Amino acid sequence: MSGFFGQIAGGLLGNTIAVQALPGLLTQILGTAEGASGGGLSALVAQLEAGGLGAHVRSWISGEPNLPVAPEQLGQALPPAQVQSWADQTGTTPEALLGALAQALPHAIDHATPNGEMPAPGTPVPDYATLLGRLFRG
Repeated sequence: MSGFFGQIAGGLLGNTIAVQALPGLLTQILGTAEGASGGGLSALVAQLEAGGLGAHVRSWISGEPNLPVAPEQLGQALPPAQVQSWADQTGTTPEALLGALAQALPHAIDHATPNGEMPAPGTPVPDYATLLGRLFRG
């Protein structure tokens, strides 16, 4: 295993989170422009910006290279109860989940915001399973 797959799969599988659960969780977290359970993409972007990750999020949305984010940075930007809930849903620890999200969110948000713009209301949720599948093969 190498590249992105090696990083995520090693962390996910080593911490009992099912790789299959990540696309579903991303769909739930990011939802659509109108929101979904967890508030949707707009709410997550606002939450991360308010948590001090504005430059990171802007790089993920823009056509520029994605800035990396550390699990600890996400842990400071997201409410602990929210992270715990997501960890419970995926059968892992908050620490393992934050590690997986630190690897996946930059790519997922980049994928959900084509042309550097937030999706219009009613835009279908991107296929995160396909995205992560492509990244895992890297």
